Amino acid sequence: MSVPSRKPRVAVMFGGRSLEHDVSVVSGLQILHAVDPERFQPMPIYIDQALRWWTGDDLWHTETFKSGGPDRSRLTEVALSAGFGTSTLMPVEGARAGSRAIPVDVFVPVMHGTFGEDGSLQGLLELGGCAFVGCGVTASAVGMSKRLTKIVAAQALVPVIPWVSCERRVLDHGSAWLTDLPAEVASTLGWPVIVKPCNLGSSAGVSTARTPDELLTGVLKVFEYDVEAIIEPFIGNRLEINVAVAGLDTPVASVTEMPVTNQASPLSFSEKYKRQGTKSVGSQGMAGALRVLDPDDLPAEMKARAQRYAVTVFKALGCEGISRIDFIIDADAHRLYFNEINTLPGSLAFYLWSAAPHHWTITDLLTRLIARAERLSAMKRGLQRQPPAELRLLS
Repeated sequence: MSVPSRKPRVAVMFGGRSLEHDVSVVSGLQILHAVDPERFQPMPIYIDQALRWWTGDDLWHTETFKSGGPDRSRLTEVALSAGFGTSTLMPVEGARAGSRAIPVDVFVPVMHGTFGEDGSLQGLLELGGCAFVGCGVTASAVGMSKRLTKIVAAQALVPVIPWVSCERRVLDHGSAWLTDLPAEVASTLGWPVIVKPCNLGSSAGVSTARTPDELLTGVLKVFEYDVEAIIEPFIGNRLEINVAVAGLDTPVASVTEMPVTNQASPLSFSEKYKRQGTKSVGSQGMAGALRVLDPDDLPAEMKARAQRYAVTVFKALGCEGISRIDFIIDADAHRLYFNEINTLPGSLAFYLWSAAPHHWTITDLLTRLIARAERLSAMKRGLQRQPPAELRLLS
């Protein structure tokens, strides 16, 4: 009698040490519960703020992460095994008695911000030859930098908002920047401007500046969170519109969405991730935000252009998995601008796929993305690793 093969094990990774640790936990639990248990064996991997990896049954439950977080004595600490292509989680020294190695077929990173969304974790998985859902190192790292992404988008002929950037190292080079930066901003962008971190996925450190003094204060605030500030003109009469793209065999754009924002200021971290209207992040994450899907009053041509630009940016960066691409509409000039990309949007922006024409559930999406991750990993493992004879110097 043949022994039935086990279902592929899918490890959902969440947590991390970024400012968005809690958001990642919420998204990760949503994804964990959405993996099809008829096809896969889902398991949680919680990465704490010290970057230690843990697994265990307690991690399935939201209550575990309240009142100080998980009880480590009830969890098993694990680490990715050495060796290319092994894709196994090994109990670390001192782990709970009886802990065993856990083979993993596909990893699903649901990390937000630094040390998770920026290519760091993806690099570790690539080194191990692991199959994983989502962008690789290059797309993750470039997508994390608003400045670099703008350069790529502009090269792909997608309109971008003008910008000026300022790196934190100016603090080590005297005081000239205190006058040079405001002068450059005034001549290039004018006033007022938006000041924000270049490499963060949240809205922490974002401010509006109307004077040179406010600009410098805003930049110094950014430097508490990031090594680079990016400055853009403030568009007063603006609309925000977002589109998700799924990296299937042919990249597919979702419907558009329009977040409900306060026109007087940029969308804050609290507006994005905490209680809004009658819905809360505790149950629905970003899907609980106030938003309008496929807004009726937005011209069809504008929606189609946003979808087209979103796919263009996705392909130009070499993205995989699901990314959400955010745009700004200058309502006075009737112009659409690329704003930024989220290469790991909360809960894979599943609400954008639930409407027509796709009607995909989050479970449908995950099944498709897991299958693609397995195919891509098999393709990479099959690449030639032996150098040609003319490059063998030690034979």
